[in-house]
Amino acid sequence: MSDVTRRLSRWKAKYSPEIAQQTTTRIYAEMSERYQASLVALCAMETDTKQVLSASGIDTMLIVFYLDFARQLFRLSHGRTISGGDAGKGSAGATGEMAEPRSPARSARRDPHRRLQLPAPAP
Repeated sequence: MSDVTRRLSRWKAKYSPEIAQQTTTRIYAEMSERYQASLVALCAMETDTKQVLSASGIDTMLIVFYLDFARQLFRLSHGRTISGGDAGKGSAGATGEMAEPRSPARSARRDPHRRLQLPAPAP
């Protein structure tokens, strides 16, 4: 437990609300500018994504899922990392390659009961 106590005492010695406020005040203008630029880029990316999806004939109900994926790619492209199970999902998009969205209406229809059908007997 001494390690926990030591870490806590070191943290208390380094951190104070006054120091945090001074630091935040000093860098606030730059932080605001970066945040505003990120929001502009994010909104532009979302608009572009919606236009591509609309032109591809994607069902409106599915757009939210495509936008979520596009936001993940945006985070990857702006220096943020995704951890956990989502980390591998954007690897192709992180290189700038993104497949054309597929609409369920465009996909070939198949018999949903096909796997339940028995094969025809051999003659």
